[in-house]
Amino acid sequence: MTQVTPKYWKSIDRWVVRTTGKNIVKLAGKGDLRKFQTKQEAEDACALINAAQVTGGVITDASSGTFAAAIDLFDAFTNGRVERKTITPGHARNLKTNARSWIEKTVGDAQLGVLKINKISVTEIEFMLEQFNVAHKTKKEKLDALKQVFDLAHKNKWCAAVNPARLVKLEAPRYDMSEEEAEQGGVIERFDVAEIAKLIEVALEADSDWCDGLAVSFAAQTGLRFGEQAALKWKFVDLETGQVHVRTALRKADGNGMVEAGLPKTSKARRTVFLTPELLSALREWKMRSPYSADDDRVFATRAGTWQVSSDNWRKRVLHVACKAVGMDAIRWHDLRHFFASLCVQLFDPSISADHAAWKTIATYMGHKSDRTTRNLYVHWIDDPERDREIAARFSEKLWGPA
Repeated sequence: MTQVTPKYWKSIDRWVVRTTGKNIVKLAGKGDLRKFQTKQEAEDACALINAAQVTGGVITDASSGTFAAAIDLFDAFTNGRVERKTITPGHARNLKTNARSWIEKTVGDAQLGVLKINKISVTEIEFMLEQFNVAHKTKKEKLDALKQVFDLAHKNKWCAAVNPARLVKLEAPRYDMSEEEAEQGGVIERFDVAEIAKLIEVALEADSDWCDGLAVSFAAQTGLRFGEQAALKWKFVDLETGQVHVRTALRKADGNGMVEAGLPKTSKARRTVFLTPELLSALREWKMRSPYSADDDRVFATRAGTWQVSSDNWRKRVLHVACKAVGMDAIRWHDLRHFFASLCVQLFDPSISADHAAWKTIATYMGHKSDRTTRNLYVHWIDDPERDREIAARFSEKLWGPA
């Protein structure tokens, strides 16, 4: 079987893949000569072209045309994305796990893995999707991974241009809840300011020899995500202007729970957040006594000088102990971020209107991708009795006439 390999053409400073041989099958829509800026891009193209040689480019009865073979191809492609640093190892691991979870699903008497991928229909995918007894969010992630498998199979000419997985509509269950659950509404709780202030005081008092109590205070007063806070270096804390610059975040690197520092969640997550006078004073004091106070040291380092690998340490050792001390229910570490948002909503006083400028301001501090996300999460916190009374009076006048 003929295989193609990339060649570097110095005259045009490009890597070239040639498929001029009569016995070489070209991918759909691609010419005899393809040019790439990097060797890796050219090698990726060669891998797809070489795989397409198995049965003339369109897989029918060959074993490489099965769904299981498509998953193997997807695994290799996803690993290549990790090597090229286009996705994180953690994201790749989730993608591959969700894609591979489809292999053992059954259609009739056969497992999906042994079926030819070009024979799998929309109806069959919908049927198999119902076999996943998981939360809606997880089910959506599995379907998203399947869509990418079919996209790659199509690029390899293993199946038709129409991606059956992309024709599947996954609706979230809206009415599968009790009356009590409906009354609660599933919305984010708005925390009492005085209660959180007391929580911070207790946390600081309980951990006066290190920075774990300060970590609780910092999270509640800046709204940084755990990964952003754990990765924070002193050089990004401006003790003169009273600002913290979010530039990096921790993320999972592989299956053993290790983490690495890199880009934060989204481009908008790179932001600057204010520091309150009290927090600024506490940070100055901590930097003076911290054994790790160089520019490239982590602000909230462990006693060994390393970064925190998860929020469990702070949550179990400090946050939940403080919650119990002030007589409130245990909260999650991420709830401190929601508290920060809660206070911002009170301070900036946005209207219910989606285009109110204050939503953009709050979104900037939260590091949300868009202000729509911010509004959708926190608009239920807006409570304006005076506005509602005014609207009620105008409504009444319209219906019954002047009083």
